[in-house]
Amino acid sequence: MHKLLRFYNQNRLKIWAILLAIVLGYALLRILNSAIANQNTEENNNEQETTSNNVVSYRNESESMVTGGSVSDLYSDEIGAFINQFFTYCVNHEPQRAYEMVSNDTKQLLYQTESLFEKNYYENRFSGNKQFSFQSWSRTDGLYIYQVRIFDNMLATGQTSDNYIEEYVTITVEEGSYKLNLNSYLGRKQLNVRDEDDNLSVQVFMVDRYLDYEVYTLNIQNKTSGTILLDTKRKTNSCYVVDSIGNKFEALLYENSDEDLEFSPNEMKTIQIRFSDAYREGLQIKSINFTDIVNSEEFEQAKDIEGTEFTIELY
Repeated sequence: MHKLLRFYNQNRLKIWAILLAIVLGYALLRILNSAIANQNTEENNNEQETTSNNVVSYRNESESMVTGGSVSDLYSDEIGAFINQFFTYCVNHEPQRAYEMVSNDTKQLLYQTESLFEKNYYENRFSGNKQFSFQSWSRTDGLYIYQVRIFDNMLATGQTSDNYIEEYVTITVEEGSYKLNLNSYLGRKQLNVRDEDDNLSVQVFMVDRYLDYEVYTLNIQNKTSGTILLDTKRKTNSCYVVDSIGNKFEALLYENSDEDLEFSPNEMKTIQIRFSDAYREGLQIKSINFTDIVNSEEFEQAKDIEGTEFTIELY
């Protein structure tokens, strides 16, 4: 005991300094942990609300990521609630109720039946325990486009991951009610524009717009007594669309079969052609241009013959 008292008397300043440092360090650690917990709680309250079945519903972000604009208060809550409801149905494994919220155009193009929707959309994204978030991506030309991210429920799995599925959805109105276009599909526009020359008669029925491309549906008639190739595919830039400021966007004709582009004498048929024009603000396609039209028999005899042109103005 005498030795301990002697040691304490000789080192009491150091001992108290060490004890004080330990106490202060512990207090500081408690303060930091409390501050972090409060910050996380505040962020969670602002950004998400936990509901039944571990569904996380994020606040309705109305600030557009691309254009810098925002969805007006008149629509942001309604649109946000609608998108939230659709994806809540999906993560709650109620695809039949989600399917009722899909637009008619999306159903006609991609998911003609509920079973196709479940197999090709729902099962690919929402198997297991999922969460989602969404953000206004663009609001131009009357289009409300939202970016959606679908990811694993970390609370349920106990694992963290940066992997997620990203897609874009568009709000449309059918008979006074909101509906959703899915899979980056932006909607359909009816055109019904027609033009002809001595060789061809071309009618553009409609265009289906996607985020990264557009698909035009055309009815074409060969007015000649010979077989015509609408395009020889010997060049990649011989068929294209032109926008209002002169930009050209090529057709992806490798997706079309040879039968699509070959027209027997007086034959009429409907084909679809995809063009590589990605969506942007103010995009307006002025014309569709075919510049390598040939007579099939002449082309077989001489592959280097010059093609003729046909342009149909859309407005």
